[in-house]
Amino acid sequence: MNKSLPYSFSVPSSWYDGLFKDKGSVVKASRPFTLLHKEKSKKAVLLIHGFTGYPGEMVRPAEDLYLAGFDVFVPRLPGHGTTGKDFMKTGKEDWIGLMENALVAIEKEYDEVSVVGHSMGGAIASILLSRHSEIKRGVLCCPGIELLSLNDKLLKTISFLSHFVKRMKQKWQSDDRYHMHYEDAPADDEYFGSEYWRYAYPKQILALAEIAKEAREGLGNIKSPVLVIGAEKDVLTDPESVFSIAKEIGENGEAIMIKDATHYIYYDISEKAENEAVEATVSFLSK
Repeated sequence: MNKSLPYSFSVPSSWYDGLFKDKGSVVKASRPFTLLHKEKSKKAVLLIHGFTGYPGEMVRPAEDLYLAGFDVFVPRLPGHGTTGKDFMKTGKEDWIGLMENALVAIEKEYDEVSVVGHSMGGAIASILLSRHSEIKRGVLCCPGIELLSLNDKLLKTISFLSHFVKRMKQKWQSDDRYHMHYEDAPADDEYFGSEYWRYAYPKQILALAEIAKEAREGLGNIKSPVLVIGAEKDVLTDPESVFSIAKEIGENGEAIMIKDATHYIYYDISEKAENEAVEATVSFLSK
């Protein structure tokens, strides 16, 4: 994190009106943030993090977009970055609702607004693009639209379990090969693991699948130029799907594949892959 940049760790509380209000404290890496120019820019970008993710994952593209002249907004999805108990009380309406509120508010203040989403955030960005033709441009990075692990059979099992189980233990291990960019990184990783990543949350997984479905069904309604970025080594979303997603969008869609990139492309193990993804994002939105 470049501390010389004008970070502000808040977004308007009105964006959360009507949505679930978290009870737990927000972990440092999960703080929502903005990067705003002293002389207000005419163009803004809304960045959307992923499922069980947090705003700190978007620091690298946020900083590069700010340096390219954008005012940058990175909200925190309800239930994320506080506690697992909060997370269990949130779902599709909270996550999409926040970004709808944020987009509408930002559009009142700027001539041009673009959106960038990673993973589930990419699916939410796709939904916003399908609903709002006025969005200038969009980048869907490893979008959570074609989810490799969630086939129909498994979803039926998860749906059954969701009536009886709030969360189930699963394997997770930290990996210090990734290049985290938020302040004091990666100090909060063990906490995220203990509250989020060591568990599977059936109801929230079903909400993720619903978001993916809505995003997929809305691709043909997108009118804005959209870049879909795929990661060659992605094991969570289908890397090759980025080309079919761009094709579904039509003449305004284009796709690229980043060699050696993993799903966590904006803070990747490969610095080269990370740089390529961020540079592609900034270049596309700056056209």
